Amino acid sequence: MVQVVSTSYRKKPVVITAVRWTGDNAEELRHFTGGRFETINPLDLDEGSEMTAQVFDVLHNTWVSMRTGDWIVRGVKGEFYPVRDDVFRETYEPVDESN
Repeated sequence: MVQVVSTSYRKKPVVITAVRWTGDNAEELRHFTGGRFETINPLDLDEGSEMTAQVFDVLHNTWVSMRTGDWIVRGVKGEFYPVRDDVFRETYEPVDESN
């Protein structure tokens, strides 16, 4: 039997920039991602799919599908990736930029 030794870790406090995909702000997201965002034609999807757009993940060299309401986050290496709204709200909080 293999003994697994685990250690707890806390995510470092990193300030990120993000924009929420509302379904009608495609131009804003194309600008935010430097052209790495595009909407998905509903006719190109399987029936019942909730995906409405995709963002290009340069770290993994692939397009990642997303739903309306998801957030696009600019990561610490300048990469972009989607985060579900519920996960975003559990993970991130607004930063007071007035200081």
